[in-house]
Amino acid sequence: MGIFSRKPASVRSETRMPSLTNKVIMVTGGNSGWGKQSIIEFAKHEPSEIWLAARDTYRANRVIDEIYKDFPHTDFKVLELDLASLDSVYDAAETFLSFASRLDVLLLNARASSGSCSAPCMTRDGYEASFGVNHMGHALLTKLLMPLLLRTVRKNRSGGHVADVHVVVVSSVLMNHAPRRGIQFDKLKAPPSKYSRLTLRPYAQSKLANTLFARRLAREYPQLVVAAVHPGVVRSNIMGVLARHEGGVLGRFGRPLSRACMASVEDNIKNQLWAATSQDVVSGEYYSHVGVRGRMNKLARDDLLAEKLWQWTEVELENYIALNTRCSD
Repeated sequence: MGIFSRKPASVRSETRMPSLTNKVIMVTGGNSGWGKQSIIEFAKHEPSEIWLAARDTYRANRVIDEIYKDFPHTDFKVLELDLASLDSVYDAAETFLSFASRLDVLLLNARASSGSCSAPCMTRDGYEASFGVNHMGHALLTKLLMPLLLRTVRKNRSGGHVADVHVVVVSSVLMNHAPRRGIQFDKLKAPPSKYSRLTLRPYAQSKLANTLFARRLAREYPQLVVAAVHPGVVRSNIMGVLARHEGGVLGRFGRPLSRACMASVEDNIKNQLWAATSQDVVSGEYYSHVGVRGRMNKLARDDLLAEKLWQWTEVELENYIALNTRCSD
């Protein structure tokens, strides 16, 4: 059986990963945890290319060297990408577009928390760190790669193949702990308070933004298959990072929880892999488990909030692109 052989009872459709022959895949944050294991599982189905996009290219190359030994028929490539810098995102997109002729799966897996940086928790472009990395960096990457994603859809259709091209945004059930207003637009360019960092509200807000972005992206581009997913609570480095940088409850319990009380990465990446490859995905939905959708709070279902975030993001990115273009002339 394939990676999806263990599925909840509510999922009755076949969930085996389909063939990935000739497909090109990009995974952000593939150096460890969810991203690395996703790349391994994709590689088992022999896509044409897998791009590992990460900030630390030394570690990324070591990961690729390790994986390539078991999967020599796939072309693995490392792409330098620091989501905390829009300049880095822009450069990464330009590099990728200069080499790739198609993009079938864009897995926006990388994530960061305010707890993983030193004060002030801001990106180089002046956004609160969690929001800047998890939403703004990925939003710019998606925007810049969109022409190629749409071109891949057209290629599939002209070749008589299924046209599905997938964009998967890794969100989290923690979005339910976002501020009551959902997105605090007046605070997105200010460092969070110490209290907010301890309550994980900035991170939760960024995960809510991920879900809203996926809903609105699906509406804007009905040619694509877009999904937001909860990856499960797994033994990843995120809780350990939070514990190292925060005191109180996180400092006391984050590290033990990350080792003892969470499921393995292999068990809990099935949801994002399914969303990245299955023809049963309903575009624009949030999936809490493989094939299980609709478990969103009121804020995540708020189309007006999704539209407001989309427009706010578009203005920010268009201003950045215009400035970047002027500077390069």
